[in-house]
Amino acid sequence: MSSAPMGEAASVEGEAARRETLRVQVRLDALVQAIVAGGDGRPRLEPERRALVDAARAALDRLGDGGSALAQASRAQPSAAPDAPDTASLSPDTVLANTYVVRDRIGRGGIAEIYQVRHRELRRDHAVKILRPDRVRDPVIARLHVAEARTLMSLRHEAIPQVRDLLRHADGRAFIVMDLLHGETLARAIWARGGLAPDEVAVLARRIAGALAAVHAAGFVHGDLSPENVMLCGGAAGATLIDFGVARRIGEPDPEIAFAGKWSVAAPEQLDGQPGGPAADLFALGLLLACAARGERPPLGTDRESARAARLRPPDSGLDGRLGRLVRALLRADPDRRPSAEEVLSRLGACGWLPRVLRRR
Repeated sequence: MSSAPMGEAASVEGEAARRETLRVQVRLDALVQAIVAGGDGRPRLEPERRALVDAARAALDRLGDGGSALAQASRAQPSAAPDAPDTASLSPDTVLANTYVVRDRIGRGGIAEIYQVRHRELRRDHAVKILRPDRVRDPVIARLHVAEARTLMSLRHEAIPQVRDLLRHADGRAFIVMDLLHGETLARAIWARGGLAPDEVAVLARRIAGALAAVHAAGFVHGDLSPENVMLCGGAAGATLIDFGVARRIGEPDPEIAFAGKWSVAAPEQLDGQPGGPAADLFALGLLLACAARGERPPLGTDRESARAARLRPPDSGLDGRLGRLVRALLRADPDRRPSAEEVLSRLGACGWLPRVLRRR
C-alpha cells in the first residue's frame, strides 16, 4: 500500500491545526485588548485588570509549546505568523544604520537572530541582536526587545555582555549592538562532552552568581537562567550570562505576560502564579549547577503541571561537601530560605577547594 495518501492526510491535518491555532490567536488578541482597556478605550483599573488576567491565564497556558511562555504571549498577537523558514533575514554585506556590515548569522531563536557584524570605520567586530521579521510587529515582543537593551546598558559586570547601542535598520527593526562573545553555550558543552568537574562547577557558580548579584543590585530579575543562556567563553572561568529578553524590574510584574521564561527552570513560587523575584533566579542557578555537574538534563517539566510535579523531588547534583550543600540550599522550595547571590559568593569565596587561579583573582 502506498504511503503517499498517509503523508497527504498528515499534511492536511497539520494545515488544519495551524489554521485553528491562528483563529485562536485572533480571539486571544481581542481578549488581550479587552483586558488592557474597556469598551470606551480607557485603561482599566488595576484590580479589574488583574482579575481579567487571572481568568485568562488558563487559556494562555493551554497554548504552551513546552518551552517559553513568552512565545505563548507572542502567539496571542494576530501579527505573529507561523515560524518562518530557517533562512537569515540579513544577507552578508548588508549595512545596518550606515555603520555595521553584516558578516554572518551566528544564532537564531524563536524571537530574534544574532549576527556577527563589523564596524565600517573602527574595523571591530560586534554582535547584533535583531528581531525576526515574523516577530517584529508583535507589540509585546518589540517592547521587550527595547527593554532588554535598556536593562543591559544599565549593568556592568565581567560576566554580562556590554551593550554598545540600540539602533534601527532601514526595514524598521530595532537591533541591539553588543560585545561579540566567542565560545559555546553551557547546554552545547554538556551535550557534547558531559558534565563539568566539581572545580569547574564551583568556578561556574561563582561567575554566574556574581552576574546575578549585579543584576539584582541594579533592581532587575533575569527571569530565564538556563544552560542555553550561559556562554562558556574559554571555559567556566569565562562564563557569561546572556539573553535578558524577559528581564524586568523587581516587584513589577508585566500585566501582558502571565509568565515569561522556560517552565523547566521556573521556581515553585512562579508555578503557583507569583511573578518571582531574585530568589527565583537563585533557584534556576541551582538547577543550572545540578545540570552542569550531572552532564545531563533531568526531567524538569515542559509545562506548568509537569514542572510542578518535577519540583516535588529536586534533582540530585551528585556533588559532595560544601558545594553540594550550596546547590541543595538553592533548590529549596521556600524562596525565603534560599541564599542570595551575595551569600553564594560569600560561601564560595570562603571555600578552600576553589581552584588556585580563582583564589588569586
